[in-house]
Amino acid sequence: MSFIPENTPFIALPTALKGKVTPNQLSVIWVLQSYYPNIWPSYQTIAKDAKMSRRTVIRTVNELLDLKLLQKQYRTDENNQRTNCYRVTIWQHCKPTPVLNPSIQRGCLIDTGGSATQSLGGCQNDTGVVSESHPNYNNLTKTRLTIKLISTFFEPFWESYRKIPTSMRVVSQSKKLAKAEFMKLSRKTQERLLQCLEADIRARSKQLKNDNFTPLFPDCFRYIKNGQFEQYLLTAVKKPTTFKKHKNTPF
Repeated sequence: MSFIPENTPFIALPTALKGKVTPNQLSVIWVLQSYYPNIWPSYQTIAKDAKMSRRTVIRTVNELLDLKLLQKQYRTDENNQRTNCYRVTIWQHCKPTPVLNPSIQRGCLIDTGGSATQSLGGCQNDTGVVSESHPNYNNLTKTRLTIKLISTFFEPFWESYRKIPTSMRVVSQSKKLAKAEFMKLSRKTQERLLQCLEADIRARSKQLKNDNFTPLFPDCFRYIKNGQFEQYLLTAVKKPTTFKKHKNTPF
């Protein structure tokens, strides 16, 4: 059994990539992911880290773009130079873990007839029987949880997105599509989404203040679907968001 020593940085990649990428593609993905959240290394830097030629790196990056495992955008650095900025999109191709049968709880198969439980994976505790008076309890619980998630996390996020000045976002917004994309996210991401949006707003407002080119916030559902918030998942903190009209901006 292998283990990771404490305080040792490492890069995790999904096992869903097995058999779908070449060694060169895997190396480039690993190198780019190691720069998260500031993924804008030069071709020469990628080549050095991946131990391959610059020409091979360029070809491999284009292959990953075609496979939709990578997205490339452009950014302006502190020297006002235009450079490539990447976003690794391999996670969108991973299938979620299948939901267990409602009769399975904590690894134990419950006998609905009232007899002792059967052990799955060594679980020996009898967790009781499924209530016959509430056969749809699991469905009701799921519905209640969905309503709670929407009211607690989605609605505040949606209201904050709508409050973004139209000089910073596109006018058309679809709440229905945004809600559908929101429900596809993991619970942890749903809880952090508003903080990520606020961090993104602060970052773009700072760029506008410095007269740098800043792309508009897209339709809300595209913002979620394309994972434009992902770079702030590890860095977002709770800070009040304020909007100020910046001087000398093109908007």
